[in-house]
Amino acid sequence: MSATPQLTRLVTIGESGPTQQQIVAALSSTATLDEFELVETLDASEDLVRQVRSANPDIILIDHQLGAESFLDVIDDLGDHLPDIAIVAIIPSNDPVIAQQVMLAGARAFLIHPFTQVNLLSVLRRVRDVERRRSVVTMGRETQVPSGPQDVKTIVVYSPRGGSGCTTIATNLAIALYAETNQRVLLVGGKLFFGHLGIMLNIRTNNTIADLIPHAAQMDESLVYDVVTRHASGIYVLMDPFDLQIAQGIRPQDLYNVMQGLQRLYDIIVVDVGTSLNDNTVTIMDMADRILVVTTPDLASLHDTTRFTQITKSLAYSQDKIQYVLNRVDMPGAVKTKDVLPVVNKGYFPIPDGGSNVVRSINRGVPLILRYPRNPASRALQKLAQQCHQQNVGVQVGLPADGLD
Repeated sequence: MSATPQLTRLVTIGESGPTQQQIVAALSSTATLDEFELVETLDASEDLVRQVRSANPDIILIDHQLGAESFLDVIDDLGDHLPDIAIVAIIPSNDPVIAQQVMLAGARAFLIHPFTQVNLLSVLRRVRDVERRRSVVTMGRETQVPSGPQDVKTIVVYSPRGGSGCTTIATNLAIALYAETNQRVLLVGGKLFFGHLGIMLNIRTNNTIADLIPHAAQMDESLVYDVVTRHASGIYVLMDPFDLQIAQGIRPQDLYNVMQGLQRLYDIIVVDVGTSLNDNTVTIMDMADRILVVTTPDLASLHDTTRFTQITKSLAYSQDKIQYVLNRVDMPGAVKTKDVLPVVNKGYFPIPDGGSNVVRSINRGVPLILRYPRNPASRALQKLAQQCHQQNVGVQVGLPADGLD
């Protein structure tokens, strides 16, 4: 006799109307009766957190139409009080700014209005599968007996704000790690939209990570070697997709399978995921041993870093997994150290402002650490690579640029 499938419990939040009726109809269809259970339909009342907690859902589906209530504030409040429950936000338009805001507020995924029943169920199933996988990984980590320092094999470089220098840091860090370890280092373009690895490294190839997606379930070693590119520095590079339509079709499960295959073939993997926060980014972060969160000493960047720190709690990431990197620490007009510390209270690794040489290296397609190895930023990145290799990304609070020798 087969076991009864476990239903995924849902709570919807929004004003009564056509959208809520569409959700109820989709979740009441015969095709979903053995998958989802709608346990409560709520509006944005003052007692919302208590009502959701009492309903004990697996997923919260929240509509942007909340009357006088602030959509983002409600997501933020639910994320703070109920970090273990996945939030899916229904946003009013295909606006990347709004999408970024809801993800930073604490949502795990979003759905664009108007949507079809197929769209809704596809997003809910994807979130359900990701949450179940994360739960299994978390339980495994909790039951595992520590046996000393853990290898830092996969490093994700991410920033919640654009222009912070993610790709520059990821590229130069990968090269510094290869020089430090002489191991097989792979740099992966995880920015599925508008990646810049080709520009940074002056690489011209038609092969990208998209070529591995059709073979994600069964990664062939020879195929991987045909797709990746060997850079003159010695590192291997897996480029971002060039075609935006192809990039839109890449699913979290595909990326999960690809990353698993790559982790078997390379000693160290550095992934540049840029600034987008979505299901694909979170999937890569889940698989990482270290997440380097890049910020700069300005209020907007520090504000976004604070929001992302809140998200890491809802994602159940350990403090050891997160390492803050303060880029351009001494740039003109920078926020003072005493104002940075409350944002990254576990400390940060400082990278000095590389000046005009950073732009020159990008324009020439020659990484900073190769073109200007004595630049203060290059020396800092070499130090960061040494710490990653030694499994010791220890906190160095407010270390001045001239202390990096």
